[in-house]
Amino acid sequence: MKNKLMMVLVVLLLAGVVAISGCTSSDSSANNTPFEVGNFTVSQGSYGMWDVDGSITPTEDISYIEIVTIWYDSSGAVIERDPLAWNINDAKAGQTLKIHSSTSLYQKGTPTKVDILFFDSALSGGDDSDAIYTLTINIT
Repeated sequence: MKNKLMMVLVVLLLAGVVAISGCTSSDSSANNTPFEVGNFTVSQGSYGMWDVDGSITPTEDISYIEIVTIWYDSSGAVIERDPLAWNINDAKAGQTLKIHSSTSLYQKGTPTKVDILFFDSALSGGDDSDAIYTLTINIT
């Protein structure tokens, strides 16, 4: 009886240490992203417009997805932030979604990089740490 009690105490102690130390899996990397990301491209249009095109395929139903784009020049300075570059309501699992966004960079500079941030709540682009996925495209 004493051995069983000791064993139960050891198991409870170990479970408590794991719970307190946070040694459980809480990976917030792209593996936990609720969609698969297809090929994204950036192209220059006319009159200072720049286009982002690509696709995503949700792996689960998502009530809302929005994209914020942040454009950088060759020195790394932000030349434009488009807080609502694209969005959709009620994205269904397995349904491929085409994404197209145009941003005017007229007289703002030539971009060398764009960050594409994905969010799952409306107008959440103010805090980049809330992004559920970030994609960076270098423009050559």
